[in-house]
Amino acid sequence: MNSALSSLQAYLNNIGLGDTVAQILSTTICALCIAALSGAAALIFAYATRTLFIKKKDALRHKEKVSSFFSAAALMIFLYIVSTWLPDLLTAYAPLKHTTARILSIASALTFAAVLTRALTWAQAVASEKSADKIYASKAIAQTVKIIIWAAATIIAVAAAMGKSPTFVLSGLGALTAVLMLIFRDSLLGLVAGVQVSQNDMVRVGDWITMPKHNADGTVIDIALTTVKVQNFDNTVTMIPSSALIGESFINWRYMSTSKGRRIKRAIWISASSICEMTDALKASFVSAGLIKESDTPISNLAAFEKYLLSALKAKEEISGELTCMVRQLDPTDTGIPVEIYAFTKTRDWVEYEAIQTALFDWIYVTAPKFHLRIYQRTGDNSKFEIPELEESAN
Repeated sequence: MNSALSSLQAYLNNIGLGDTVAQILSTTICALCIAALSGAAALIFAYATRTLFIKKKDALRHKEKVSSFFSAAALMIFLYIVSTWLPDLLTAYAPLKHTTARILSIASALTFAAVLTRALTWAQAVASEKSADKIYASKAIAQTVKIIIWAAATIIAVAAAMGKSPTFVLSGLGALTAVLMLIFRDSLLGLVAGVQVSQNDMVRVGDWITMPKHNADGTVIDIALTTVKVQNFDNTVTMIPSSALIGESFINWRYMSTSKGRRIKRAIWISASSICEMTDALKASFVSAGLIKESDTPISNLAAFEKYLLSALKAKEEISGELTCMVRQLDPTDTGIPVEIYAFTKTRDWVEYEAIQTALFDWIYVTAPKFHLRIYQRTGDNSKFEIPELEESAN
């Protein structure tokens, strides 16, 4: 380039221009040629990638992000060519050369960071469609890497503007660490918490979580670096800071949804006044009704009811036989004797689970009177309920 500059300057001198004018004019012309050549190279690259790569690849996903990446790469090519040739062209103008070199260094650092981050955005968009993304939270990881890239680019740009090395800038930042931590305290906490949430596999996209303090009860739809987005079951969206997931308690139902069954744990309250001893006449009526066997020896109608419920639960096709299944009494209360059903459905689907549970307790409610038991209800008419006569039950 210097030889071309010298030839051009000599030509201008030969046509009658003075040395100063010829030098300025030749330098300007060469600078414009460099800019034109760099711009042409960048435009050819951008055109080639868009027409030959992006448009021709029908299966290529997220084409707008790919296009954005190649646009930044085209700008990088322009700056690289200009940075290679232009400073040498300005050797005769030392202050201008140094200023131009600094400006080009700053622009190159920031543009290179843009190229890397746009490539990362493209990669993250592709990764988000993979099932593994639910585990590794690619968005949070990508945002962390982007922060590191831009921080490094900023340090390099500041160092170039000052004419110092990046080490000098880093040593200066050490003195401002306390001030920076105070200013960016919440952001830093969110950053650290976001990394912990991702790396400790506390939450994945698709998990059902419950966090009453933040009015969150729904499915995680997005995990960013500093926030987790939850779509509640009423279709509202709650944004939870990542730091809250680290410092506060919440329920993650993932392991329930991946287990062999979903738990039913609900009690009915039996009125204590309806419990009676199992007499021979009462037992005979239960045997004739097919509620118990002749060989059974329950001590009360409640014991017979509990055994009948357990047998029926184990026989139901919807109830898992591999997991715990029992009928148990809890501590008596002023509202009656709690009889709890503890079992697991085979399905984990919420709608199917609720349908099975509802049908089960509907059946229990209509079965209890067959054992001369009364379901407690806190109403004024509760005491007026009468147990059917034994003769009627036997029939």
